[in-house]
Amino acid sequence: MMRYRVAKRRDDFDDFLHEVQEESRAAGKSAIEALQAYGEHFRLARQLIIIRKRLGWTQQQLAKASGVQQSEISRIERGQGNPTYSTIEALARAANMTVALVPRRHPTRRPARRKRREPRHSTGT
Repeated sequence: MMRYRVAKRRDDFDDFLHEVQEESRAAGKSAIEALQAYGEHFRLARQLIIIRKRLGWTQQQLAKASGVQQSEISRIERGQGNPTYSTIEALARAANMTVALVPRRHPTRRPARRKRREPRHSTGT
């Protein structure tokens, strides 16, 4: 099991993230997959923080603009929230954005296609 130091500043966080990525590569495929799953889990949190900071808003200012409780915004940004679509929509609308599904950068395996069934013909017996 890998142990990581706690990042204190942005530069520290970037160094920390690079360190985690390198350790995952060295540990092999399962560690890389675990890191990717971890990243997916925090994708919304990361996006919300980036958008809010680009706007120059605090969580309280975003809460006022969106009508979403500041405590809920905090939970989402920590990756602990489970926001509804209407909550995500309210946050997006406050930031003059829209909610959309976009393709992954690194697509995962596609589900196997179902085999087409041949039509059954009656034998007329």
